Order: sequence, then C-alpha cells, then structure tokens
Amino acid sequence: MKIKNYFISDKNGKSNCVVRSLCKVLDKPYEEVYNELLKIANENNLSYNDIYVFETYMEKNNIIKTKDTSNIKVSELDIDEGTYIVFCYDKKDYYHMFPIINNVVYDKNDLCLNLYVISIYECFYN
Repeated sequence: MKIKNYFISDKNGKSNCVVRSLCKVLDKPYEEVYNELLKIANENNLSYNDIYVFETYMEKNNIIKTKDTSNIKVSELDIDEGTYIVFCYDKKDYYHMFPIINNVVYDKNDLCLNLYVISIYECFYN
C-alpha cells in the first residue's frame, strides 16, 4: 500500500478522522458530512463520531461493514482494488479512521500503518 498525504478541515481549521474519511470517499465538503453526522448524533443523544452514528451514516450511503478483526495491523492488510474505510486502534485508547482507495492510504501521515484493524467498510456507492 502507498500512503498519500490527505488532510481536510472545517472553516475553522479543525479536523476529525471520521469526517475526513467520509469526505474523501463520498467527495462531499467537510461541513456537509459533519452536519449530517451531527443530525444523527442529536437524534440519538450521542457524539457525532460515535460508532453507532458513523455506521448509521455509512449504511445510508452504501458503505457496508465487511470485516471485523483486531489482531491484524493495517500494514498487513491485503485489500482488493476498490474503496474502503478502515477503523483501527492502538489496542489502548487511541482510535482512528482513514480511507483506502485502490490500495492507496489517504491519511495525514503513515502512523496508521502500525495500528490494529477493528473494522473494514467497503463503499458500494458507484
């Protein structure tokens, strides 16, 4: 897998990996994705980056969870061509999300390669 530097933020310069990942795969502006997540969050009295919230949003946009795992590092992933979102963590308290498009990781740096995969979501929107 290759790494491409990818960073996107709101009008105040703030960024969140959940919003950033969804913006990349859906080709939507940061504010639009954030507001759509916030709507789901408010309806359920949750945070906009809660798992239930982003999975609900993904399902509405035909991004479907295809695999759960916790003992494989991102660097060990063998993913087919296509568009995916990977949800991962450091096996402690740091959680992260980023897109992989045609075996290219889009993230702000390559530190994600050492994280452990929790879930992989495949995009079926085309």
